[in-house]
Amino acid sequence: MSMATTGPLYLLRHGETIWNRAKRLQGHMDTPLTLRGVQQAEAMGKALARELDGVAPAVFFASPLGRTRQTAAIIADAIAHDPETIVFDDRLKEVTFGIWDGLNIDELRADHGETWQSRLDDKWRFVPPGGESYMQVGDRVGDFLAELPAQRPLVVVAHGAHNRVFRGLWRGLEPTEFLALDEPQDGFYRLDPGGLETFIHA
Repeated sequence: MSMATTGPLYLLRHGETIWNRAKRLQGHMDTPLTLRGVQQAEAMGKALARELDGVAPAVFFASPLGRTRQTAAIIADAIAHDPETIVFDDRLKEVTFGIWDGLNIDELRADHGETWQSRLDDKWRFVPPGGESYMQVGDRVGDFLAELPAQRPLVVVAHGAHNRVFRGLWRGLEPTEFLALDEPQDGFYRLDPGGLETFIHA
């Protein structure tokens, strides 16, 4: 594969996990990919291979959490990229909800109703007990973006909420708009200079 000095950044989310299917907050806790999640990762890898069309990623980044490691390895195989060269960066981790990680919405409403409502009232700034706010995630994503290498293309495999913040910063949106973005697992985003993005269906 050849390497280009210019080009896009490809932003992908991990495939479906057991807790995704159960609608539980995962945060920094982890569960493995379901069969559907593995199939999603394989499909995204094939779609990314078509997009790259023989051009090697300058750098392949991923969150160090287990579900993203698993997804990234599958995608790396599909694009003939050595998985041992994947760069794992803590700034790509999902937002952690602290003591809420692992809970579903019904459990949160039943056992943490008042603080859960506080989060709903100000999702951007609210810090869950022992967790972090979306604004804090924005700080670490901003640091990551500021240090991106000049060479392209780049591949980033991360998480649903994290990727909404990532795309919001890339597009120059207002924080309140970040949280309305989607979190697809059936495709990924091509991010181009100037805040442009294109969804690539796997």
